[in-house]
Amino acid sequence: MFKEKFHITSSDVDQFLELRLANLFKYFQILGSDHVETIGMGHQDLFKHNLLWVVIRMEVKILRTPKLEEVLTFTTHPGDNRSFIYPRYYEVYDAKGNLIITASSMWALIDKDTRRVVIKPEGFKTIKGESHKDDIPLPEKVAGESPNIVCNRKVVYSDIDLNGHLNNTKYIEFMVDTHEPEFYRTHRIAEVNVNYDKEIKYGDEVILSSNNNEEKEVIHGKVGDTVHFSAEFTYENR
Repeated sequence: MFKEKFHITSSDVDQFLELRLANLFKYFQILGSDHVETIGMGHQDLFKHNLLWVVIRMEVKILRTPKLEEVLTFTTHPGDNRSFIYPRYYEVYDAKGNLIITASSMWALIDKDTRRVVIKPEGFKTIKGESHKDDIPLPEKVAGESPNIVCNRKVVYSDIDLNGHLNNTKYIEFMVDTHEPEFYRTHRIAEVNVNYDKEIKYGDEVILSSNNNEEKEVIHGKVGDTVHFSAEFTYENR
């Protein structure tokens, strides 16, 4: 298990002084990156082999939403590899040691040039998996339709990450922004399952649509007629 502490600052929270969902995903990303660095599978190690890490799916259960000035302990550990899938699990604890967030995710390695999944990368040891009692099941494919177009978002320079595509945290920002602030005054995000199906690149016009359900909302992001990502959000009334 690998762990780090993070202090929730003013730049991490929304107007209600709660940790933004995109910033939670950012911390997951930092934590996972820091961990693979310690085992020789970090970004610089992969670049030498023309490889990139990409997240395929992630599911998060938020038992309690963190707030401004909290110091949280994030832990992560890999699961047993499944063909080309590298499972990774996360837990978040508050200062009293209470488990407040748990997550599971599926990652893969792709060739930097072809953007195709690499099944057995040469020069790397298999990551040894761990099993913990608090691990939630790996994310499943998001089901359901989202017939109502909500908005369009054009991908700009600051949305692009070191892999040359829309960063996974930006997908979250796009989806969260489909609601007005007043919605989050009365609703709390309790669960989210995100499927990253296809890359989104600079200049792409993303069309976001929803089923407009305030308990189990399904959101899709399309570029043209092709779905590039989908998510299911579960909300709780405040």
